Amino acid sequence: MPDNIAVEKFVLQRAGGLFPAAIAAVNQPFVVLKETRHSFLHVNELSFFDTLKMPKVQYSYLLGRYAAKRALGAFMDNILLTDVQITSGIFQQPVLYLANGGNIQLSIAHTGEMGVAVVFPEGHPMGVDVEAVDPKQSDTIREILTSDERNKLHLVNSDVNKGLSLFWTIKEALSKVLKTGLMTPLHLYEIESVELLDDIVICNFINFPQYKSLSWISGNHAWSIVLPRKSVIDMAVIKRLYL
Repeated sequence: MPDNIAVEKFVLQRAGGLFPAAIAAVNQPFVVLKETRHSFLHVNELSFFDTLKMPKVQYSYLLGRYAAKRALGAFMDNILLTDVQITSGIFQQPVLYLANGGNIQLSIAHTGEMGVAVVFPEGHPMGVDVEAVDPKQSDTIREILTSDERNKLHLVNSDVNKGLSLFWTIKEALSKVLKTGLMTPLHLYEIESVELLDDIVICNFINFPQYKSLSWISGNHAWSIVLPRKSVIDMAVIKRLYL
C-alpha cells in the first residue's frame, strides 16, 4: 500500500468571527513510522513508546501522534514537532503541551493503518473519528442504534455495513467533543436528521443541537468530524482528505 498523507489548514466561519483549524489524515506503514519516530515524537513520548510491547499498540500510538503533529505543523508556523508533547487526560482525551502555544486543543483517532487528527483553538471545539468498515461489527453497532436511527440508515449509504460504521464514527466523534468518551449511554448521542451533500453526510443531534457532524466513506473506512452546528467549513477541504 502506498504511503498517503493529507494535511489541510482551513478556516471555520461563524457570525462571530473566523477560527483557524487544521486536519491531517495519514496512512503510513508501521515500519516507516517506527523508523522515523525520532523526527516527530517528543523525548517523553519516545520514552513512553518504549514501554509499549505490542506492535499493534505501538502502531496505533505512532499513527495518532504523527497525524496530530502533522496537523499542528499546518496549524502553526515554524514549530519543531519534537518540541510538542501529547499526553492523555484523566478521561484518556489527548492533551497538547507546547511552550507559548496558547490554548490549542486536538482530537485524535486511529484504526488499523489509518490515523486522523484535528487541531483547533479551545474556543471552537471539534472531534474526529475513523473506523474500518467491518461487517463483523455491524450487528453490535445496530444494537446500540435507536429504531429511528436504524430507519435512517438507507439515507447514509446503500451499503448497510458502511452506514452502520459511519453512524458509529459520528457517535465517537461527538463523545470526543463532549469529553465523555463512550461511558455515557449512547442513545443520548441520537442522530436527529441526515442530509447527503455530494457524498458528504451531514447529521444533527437530538440532545446536542449545538453540534453537527460531517461524515464520509473513503475506501473501506468511515470518517467523521463533529463541530459546532453554525460553523461553516469549505467542503472542498473534506473532499481533499479522501485517501
